[in-house]
Amino acid sequence: MKYQLILFLLTLSACPHRGDLKTADEPEILERKTEEEKRDTLETQQGQNHLDSKILLYDSRPFAKIQTDTIEFIDYNDDFDYRNLIGQKNGKKLSFVYHWDWIENQEYNFMPGDLILIEWKMDSIRMAGDEEVVNVVQRVLDAKKIRSGNLLIQFLTREDRYDESVKAIVSKMVINQSYLQNISPPERVALGYIAFDIGNECEWGYDSAGNRALFCQIVTALNLDYQCSDTQLAFLRKWFSKDTMALDKLKSCPIIPNSATIQSTFDEILIQKDESNNTITVQSIITEINFRESKSRSWSQTDLFEYGQDHIMLADSKKSDLVESEIDLNPDHEPNNDLR
Repeated sequence: MKYQLILFLLTLSACPHRGDLKTADEPEILERKTEEEKRDTLETQQGQNHLDSKILLYDSRPFAKIQTDTIEFIDYNDDFDYRNLIGQKNGKKLSFVYHWDWIENQEYNFMPGDLILIEWKMDSIRMAGDEEVVNVVQRVLDAKKIRSGNLLIQFLTREDRYDESVKAIVSKMVINQSYLQNISPPERVALGYIAFDIGNECEWGYDSAGNRALFCQIVTALNLDYQCSDTQLAFLRKWFSKDTMALDKLKSCPIIPNSATIQSTFDEILIQKDESNNTITVQSIITEINFRESKSRSWSQTDLFEYGQDHIMLADSKKSDLVESEIDLNPDHEPNNDLR
């Protein structure tokens, strides 16, 4: 009986020690597991933060590090909740969130092809309409042009668009409005000159004084009022004051409305400004349509201008061979109905 009582007391005294050992081990194991999960999550997040730019190197403190680089400017894109500066480097397209007003501040009014020096950092933004979604972005803090580009810029192209007035899809000229925000006076003159005697979707209307006037897309886009206006003619004649051949062309002003039986129009206009040589090159594709004869003629044209601080001259003009073709003015007719 004595031995049984001793054994019972030893067993009772040993139980708390075993319980203490078990309780002490569990937090240590849990702590190690938590740290491993944290490392796994961080590594996973690093892998998911895929960045567009090849120039970016991952840093353990990316949101604090300010980096510099040089890129080729392409354009600004302000169509979304966050405005973006678009550029490229080594053939890779890059996008940066930016904050300045490039329309009012000429320091940031870059042209496509300009080489710019940028300061940027990693940042996070919350998506509009969904505040719980946070995206990692590249934010440009400042930018400076270090070299002008000499890229061909598409000033005008054509797209098929629905026209409510005729209830049909028609080919419409589309002018690069972003480029117009950066246009220099010599470029404005060069484009105004080539559009002077080529139709560019001109329609009759009335000026501010109530007089009948012909409003053309390119003339209006260049802020030259209407076709044959005093504003347009004075502007062109002033800049071409040293070019006698150009002044001869400007003596008479052609009127080419959309309703004309014979009319010409642009299919494409490309422009290139070379500041180092003070030249502007304009490449255009032109189509002339004769509705009376149901025929069309197309050609390409390259005009080279030399300019100074307050004047410009047409240095060279080349045209390709004409390509003539028949046109079908009734596209909805049945096939071969002309043979019946």
